[in-house]
Amino acid sequence: MRPLVTPEQMAAADKAAISAGTPGEVLMERAGKAVARAAIRIAGGRYGRRFVVVCGKGNNGGDGFVAARELRRNGAAVRCLSVADADEAKGDAAEHLARMRAAGVPLDDFDAARLGRADVIVDAIFGTGFRGLAEGEPARAIDAINRTSVPVVAVDIPSGVAGDTGSVSGPAVEAQLTVAMAAEKVGTAVGSGAVHAGDVKVVDIGIEVSQRAAAIPEPADAARVLPHRRPDAHKRSGGAVAVLAGAQGMTGAAVLSAMGATRMGAGYATVGGTSAVDEAIAEQLPEVLSRVVTKDEVLGAEVLDEFAAVLERAGSLAIGPGLGRGPAQRSLIERALAEVELPIVLDADGLNALDEDPSPLTSRTHPTVITPHPGELSGLTGKSIDDIQSDRLGAAQAAAEQFGCVVVLKGYRSVVARPGSGAIVNPTGGPELATAGTGDVLTGAIATPLAAGVDPFEGAWATVYVHGLAGDIAGRRLGASGVLASDVAESLPEALRQVY
Repeated sequence: MRPLVTPEQMAAADKAAISAGTPGEVLMERAGKAVARAAIRIAGGRYGRRFVVVCGKGNNGGDGFVAARELRRNGAAVRCLSVADADEAKGDAAEHLARMRAAGVPLDDFDAARLGRADVIVDAIFGTGFRGLAEGEPARAIDAINRTSVPVVAVDIPSGVAGDTGSVSGPAVEAQLTVAMAAEKVGTAVGSGAVHAGDVKVVDIGIEVSQRAAAIPEPADAARVLPHRRPDAHKRSGGAVAVLAGAQGMTGAAVLSAMGATRMGAGYATVGGTSAVDEAIAEQLPEVLSRVVTKDEVLGAEVLDEFAAVLERAGSLAIGPGLGRGPAQRSLIERALAEVELPIVLDADGLNALDEDPSPLTSRTHPTVITPHPGELSGLTGKSIDDIQSDRLGAAQAAAEQFGCVVVLKGYRSVVARPGSGAIVNPTGGPELATAGTGDVLTGAIATPLAAGVDPFEGAWATVYVHGLAGDIAGRRLGASGVLASDVAESLPEALRQVY
C-alpha cells in the first residue's frame, strides 16, 4: 500500500524529521534536486534544453529555487520567474534563493512570453497547504502555463489544487508529472486534483511518514486479499452468490451482475427475478442458475420467501441493479436488510429505494457494502453532488460512519471507506468505465469474495481494483469510447491473472 497523507500529516512528519536532526534547508535541497532530475527526464536530457521554473514565495518556491540552481549546475539553460515579491521569501526558501542567485540564476518577474520557448516548465507556485481560489499574479501565471503545450513538472502538487481534498475552485496547473516528497498527498489522488497531477512520482527525501489519511493499493495487495483457487477447488469453494436484480425492461442489469460474479470467480451464481429476467439469463448466461420468484413485473418483499432456499446455500447476496423504483422495491430492500444474515452488496435501485429514509441501512447489523455513485450518495445523505465531489474521501468516510457499513463511492479514483479508520483510493480504471452497466458488473463482482468469506472492506477494495484493471484492459483492446459493460466483465479473468 502506498500511503496518502494530508498536508497536516505531512507538516507533522516534516517537523519530526527536523527535530530528529535533519535541517529544513537540507530537506529542501533534496526536494529541489529530485524535481530537477525529474524535469531532466521529461526533457529527454539537459544540454541544449531550456527550463523555466515558476516560483511562489513559500517553501514550494524554495524547492523551485533549488531545482533552478541544480538545473544550471547540470548545464541546462534555466530561467526562474517569480509570481510574488522575492523579498517576502523567508527561512529556508530565502536561503536557497540567495544560493540560486549566487550560482548565476537570476530571479525575474513572471513573464508569460518566456514560457513558450521552454522544453519543460517547473510549477513551484503553491504548495500542498493551498486552499481556495488562486487570484492575481499566481492565477495569471497558472492560466499562462496551461495555455502552452510545454510539459509541466509540479512540485508536490499542481498549483491551485487543494492539498487536503483534491478540489479545484479556480485556475489550477495541468501537470504531466507531479513529484511528491516522501508520500503522495490526498489532493493528487482524488477529485479534480488527480486529473491535474498527471503521473505522480514519490521521492524519498529523508522524511518518515508515520500517519496516513488513506492508501493506494498495488497488485500485490489485491492478490493478498483475494482467494486463490487451490488445485482441489470445487464449485462451492469459489463462493455461491445470490442475485436479486432486474425487472421488465431492465433484464440487462441482472445479466451483468451475474456475469460480474461468475467472471470474478464465483463457483455458483443464482439469479432471482421476473420471467423476463429468467429468459434473459437462460439465453445469455447458461452457466448461471435462475429462478422466477414473482409473477409480477417487479420484485417485492415476498420474493425472499421464494428465494429462501437459494439464500440458505449462498455466501452473499447482491441486490439492487435494475429493480426499478416504487413501494414494492422499497419493501424488498427493507426486508432484505432486516432479515438476510448474509453479507449484502447493495447498489443502484436498491440504494434509490432508501432515498427518503435510509434507516433500514443504519439499523442493519450484518455485513453490508453499498456502492453508490455521487448522485446516489446524495440521495442517501442529503448532501449535494458538488459537495460530495469536492471532498470525495471525506464524503465516503462520513457515509461509512453514518450508515455503519462499507461504502464504495464510485467514479474516477473510486474511494472505499469503512466505519472507524481506513480508506482506500483506487488507482485503476478510467473513462472506459463511464458506460451503462459497469456498476452492475461491479456489484456482482464484489459479492464474489464476500461469498468466499473475505472481509467486506478488503473484498470490496480489492475487487474495485480488479474491476478498474479490467476496464483498463478492455480499453486498451477496444478504445475507451467503445467499451461495453460486458467487455469489462469479460476482462475480469485477465485482470485477476495480472494481479496474481
